[in-house]
Amino acid sequence: MGLKDCKVGLYEKALPKSFGWKQKIKEAKAAGYDFIEISIDETDEKIARVRSGNPQGIEIREALLEEDFPLLTMCLSGNRRFPIGSMDDGTRNTGLALIREAVDFAVAAGVRIVQLAGYDEYYGPRSKETERRFLDALRSATEYAAQRAVTLAIENVDTDFMNTLSKIKTYVDEVDSPWLKIYADIANLTACGMSMQDLYEDIGCAYTDTIAWHVKDGKLNVIRDTPYGTGIVDFDTFFTFLKEKEYAGLFVMEMWSDQTEESVRYVRTARQFLEEKIEMAYGKR
Repeated sequence: MGLKDCKVGLYEKALPKSFGWKQKIKEAKAAGYDFIEISIDETDEKIARVRSGNPQGIEIREALLEEDFPLLTMCLSGNRRFPIGSMDDGTRNTGLALIREAVDFAVAAGVRIVQLAGYDEYYGPRSKETERRFLDALRSATEYAAQRAVTLAIENVDTDFMNTLSKIKTYVDEVDSPWLKIYADIANLTACGMSMQDLYEDIGCAYTDTIAWHVKDGKLNVIRDTPYGTGIVDFDTFFTFLKEKEYAGLFVMEMWSDQTEESVRYVRTARQFLEEKIEMAYGKR
C-alpha cells in the first residue's frame, strides 16, 4: 500500500452549478476520480440538503445508487454562518444542530468523513470564551457522530485559531475520541507563511491524526482559485514526504468552477497533475 493506492475525490464545486448530480458523477468518473465530495456551505440551498426528507438529499442519494459511485466526504463549511463557539446561544445551537443533521445525512448517503471548518467564530469577535464554547460543542458533536460511526475531521483554515495542524491536534487530543480527526489542506498551510521546515514539522506532528487532504495550490494569503502548479505549494516535496510517512488516507482535489465547460476539462487536467506528482514522489531517492 502507498500513495498510488489512495482514493482520490473531486470537490463538487469544481463542476458547474448547473450540472445535476448524475452529470457531476459521470464527469468525476470520466476524469478518473474515485469518489465525490459534497459541499454543505452557508447558503440555505446547500444547508437544506441535509434536512430529513429534503428532495435534494433524496435526489443525491438516488444518483449515487444509480451511478454506483461513492460520496465519501462532506465539506461542511456552513458553520461559518452558524459557528459552534458563538456567544449567541441561538447561533451556537443552530450550528450544533447542523452538524447533527450532517451526520444523519452521512449515515444515509454513505459519507465516511464530515469535515468541519476550524472556526470558533467567523463573522463575530473571538475570545477565550468562544474557544471554550467551541471545545464544549465539539465534544457534543463528536459524541453524536461516534454513536453513528461517522468521523468528524477538522480542517486548518485562514484564521489564527486553527491555521496549523498542531493547533487542531490540541483540540483533537483534548476531545480524545477515535471519531475526531484532522482533514488537512496543504494550500491553507502554505498560504499562512510558514517556512518549509516549520510546515513539515507541523504536518509531522499531526500525521497520525490526519485522515484526508484537500489538494489545491495557493499563494501567500491566497487560498482559492490558484491553478495547480502556478502557486507556492511545493507538491514534489509534499508528496515525497507523505510517501515516506506511508500516508494511506484520502485526497480530494479542491477547485471552484468558472461555470463553463472549461472547468470540466480542468478537472481532468487536475487529476493528471496529481497522478504525475505522485509518480514523481516514487521516482525520488
